[in-house]
Amino acid sequence: MKTLIRLCFALVLLLLIQSNGVARQSDLSKPIDVRADSSEFDEKAGLQTLSGNVQIIQGSMKINAEFISISLENNALSVIEGRGKPIRFEQENEAGELMRGEAKTVIYDARNGTLILKGSAKLSQPQQDLTSEKITFNAETQKVSAEGGGSSGRVSIQIQPPKSSQ
Repeated sequence: MKTLIRLCFALVLLLLIQSNGVARQSDLSKPIDVRADSSEFDEKAGLQTLSGNVQIIQGSMKINAEFISISLENNALSVIEGRGKPIRFEQENEAGELMRGEAKTVIYDARNGTLILKGSAKLSQPQQDLTSEKITFNAETQKVSAEGGGSSGRVSIQIQPPKSSQ
């Protein structure tokens, strides 16, 4: 179970590592606290499910979801999927600045190294906010792409100006 929850942390870390402020490295050595209304592991199917008010905390990293499933193929991580109203996550970067994100669905496909936030996806980082119907992060190429959707059908990016040195 602990190994599977570490994989959930990897999901969030992959998303945040692409920002200018890398996620707090000291969080990796902190204990992982998992709470859910129910948990089930189907060894034959290779499926771990956590459901009902799922909370995962490790250091400054926090994930809140209604449902998280972790699929294994040949005893190796295959896919992590989380759903919520929305699923939310946050973590401090090394500078102590809070990074936040949310989406209705988060899917990490370990086979091809992609992280997808779908359904009213938002990513707030220091100095930049990104809103889209779908945000995809490719861990191998370190590229983020966003697709519009919803009522406006457009991607929205807000970049803050540099802080004045006066």
